[in-house]
Amino acid sequence: MVYFNLLTLIFLVEFILCDFGNENKRLLLNDPDVVGARLANLERQNQLQTQLLNQMNATSQAEYADLKAKYMTLLSKTFQMESRIQHQDQLISENKDHGSTYVRWGRTQCEGTNTELVYSGYAAGQRHEHITYSSRFGGPANTLCLPKDPELSNISFTSSWSLLYGAEYEKNEFAPDSGDNDVPCAVCRNNHASSSIMIPGRHFCYSGWMQEYNGILASGHTGSSASSYICMDKNPEYISSGEKKMKTPTCFLLSV
Repeated sequence: MVYFNLLTLIFLVEFILCDFGNENKRLLLNDPDVVGARLANLERQNQLQTQLLNQMNATSQAEYADLKAKYMTLLSKTFQMESRIQHQDQLISENKDHGSTYVRWGRTQCEGTNTELVYSGYAAGQRHEHITYSSRFGGPANTLCLPKDPELSNISFTSSWSLLYGAEYEKNEFAPDSGDNDVPCAVCRNNHASSSIMIPGRHFCYSGWMQEYNGILASGHTGSSASSYICMDKNPEYISSGEKKMKTPTCFLLSV
């Protein structure tokens, strides 16, 4: 009996405690303060999320604006580059038949960059010793590059007041076995150049200039008719089967 009463007491206590706990839960769930606190918390979270979204949106807009500006800058540079390329292509197209010419003495071909052969021929000038007047050394002093296929005029006469002879290497100083052989030449044109000069006394060009060929200074003898200074290629050729001692224009190495 005592045991039964004890069990009944424990059961009643548990029941009362459990029922009291449920009553507290119902009171907490229905408590306006709790509901208000929860709503306030939800509102704060919503505000934080809204602020976060606004920040992300602002950042995205700034990044988009930055990328757009970079894209427009790159697009502008691309257009400018295309315009420059078109301008250069136009210049090249307009200047393809233009350029600067020069004579390469002692050679039959051109080897410079962007350079083409106009024609090859033979170096020529006046006779280095006058036939009749040994004390006269007049007449032209320049050296010509005569083409291999000259065209003659329809004018003929018998006087010999001005004569033209092929030039020769006087010694073997230019190349082995070159003495008394005829001097070849080549007229060259560089399509990308606007001017050409011969720079004496230099192995290399000055800044802003491009080398077409390298050589050594040559001219006629001091005791002969006047002649011009030419730049003989450092590796000269000579016309085969042209070796013969003549009173023609001669080429000597220059000494200083």
